[in-house]
Amino acid sequence: MKFNHFFYDSKVNFKAISKKRIVLSILIGLVSAFIIYNFFYAIRETERLMSLDFENRPIIISEESRNFFNLFFASISMVLGNSIAISFLFSRPQKIFSKRNNKRARILNDQAFLVPNFIYLFTKIWVLFGTLTFVFIGSKFEDYLFLPSVLLIIVLYFDSWKVLIHVIKKQRLKIQIIHLITFCILTFILSKVHLIDYKTFDESMLSANPTIAVPFSLYLKDSYQRYNYGDLVLKMDFGSNKEVGLFNEDNEPLEWSSLSKIVLDYKDEYSYNVSGVVVRLRANKDIPIRYIKEFEFILLQANQWRLVYEVSNNDEFTARSYNNQLEKRISPSLYNVFPRKAKPPLPKFSDWDFYKDQKFRDTLSINISARIKIDNLEVPLNMLSRKIKNHIGSFSIVEYIYDDLVTYQDYINVLSAHKEAIWKLRATENFDEVIERVRHNQFSRNDSLNNERDRIMKKYPFRITERFE
Repeated sequence: MKFNHFFYDSKVNFKAISKKRIVLSILIGLVSAFIIYNFFYAIRETERLMSLDFENRPIIISEESRNFFNLFFASISMVLGNSIAISFLFSRPQKIFSKRNNKRARILNDQAFLVPNFIYLFTKIWVLFGTLTFVFIGSKFEDYLFLPSVLLIIVLYFDSWKVLIHVIKKQRLKIQIIHLITFCILTFILSKVHLIDYKTFDESMLSANPTIAVPFSLYLKDSYQRYNYGDLVLKMDFGSNKEVGLFNEDNEPLEWSSLSKIVLDYKDEYSYNVSGVVVRLRANKDIPIRYIKEFEFILLQANQWRLVYEVSNNDEFTARSYNNQLEKRISPSLYNVFPRKAKPPLPKFSDWDFYKDQKFRDTLSINISARIKIDNLEVPLNMLSRKIKNHIGSFSIVEYIYDDLVTYQDYINVLSAHKEAIWKLRATENFDEVIERVRHNQFSRNDSLNNERDRIMKKYPFRITERFE
């Protein structure tokens, strides 16, 4: 025993630690935890502000999600702060350990490994992958983070104790329980600290870039072209006075009287676009349909007949990047809806003579309101596509009849059912395969493919006429 005691002395004298050093270690640990917490908080807020969506809105984190991530950051910070405090407490030779006791070196080595290496690895992973996965914050992706986060905190906490439990002999369990309770209380307090006034900032960003509640559509086959940077995006929403207003993509108000000039100027600017300019309408779903048709008529007067309606995108992976869309060619029947505003010359495009001469053998009239009716019989929305399908042909047309209470969403419901019916008919002749091959060969002329596409489209055309009751 004397021989072993000479070469290895395991005695520990905690009374040799001065109170001043204990207090200083605690303060250094708390300050370090606060700095580390704010570092992680700043990284999250920076990524959140850099990850703007297609309408320049930041990621809005729910209070529940924010509290979860703040608590996670605070727990990690407290573990690392605790490790820094322990390292400082045993950072120089003291009488607490005998000269031949190697546990002091083991404690310092463990804490030195824990803090720098974890910060390095964790920060590296966050920077590399955090930006890619951050868009899932506030979604069901959190369910996959919860258990690993809890396990990580538990492992780190006990890792800081793995040598200390061999050093502390007396009342070890009591000390650990007191330390754990204190750790949890301080972690909770730290998680309530906010580096910035995020609520005010989010409100200002959303006020400058309001979210437009676009309509919902079951038909999404037109969404293959999602990134159309050359398109003219126009918005229609309710203003502060509850009146319907027009806005550009930067949310600047536009006058209705200037809409035609804006479209014409845009077409002149992008005249090099061989596929033609497309106008994209991002409108509130509750807007009365008369405003939508007034908008379409102004486009028609400017000889702009291609229009894309933006509809909601419920895919959490892509919703921040774009809305889905419904394509439409504006019906020239609007010249009969707004006859007082008709100005020659009328637009010229294929099928205009068909509309003008009214060469219809079959007309299906759909009364659109809160309830959809055909021949005075109410038709459920889920049955509408099947009903329309029986009235689509080379010499048929579908008539949309609106009353004053019809909203934009009511119109989109019928339009999506109509397009769904046409798609199903065209699919019987493998139209989806033909159109896909045309897209893949869009820079090389393939007359056979183009002719086949045109044949199917003429056999099952999308053709409507519109009027108000």
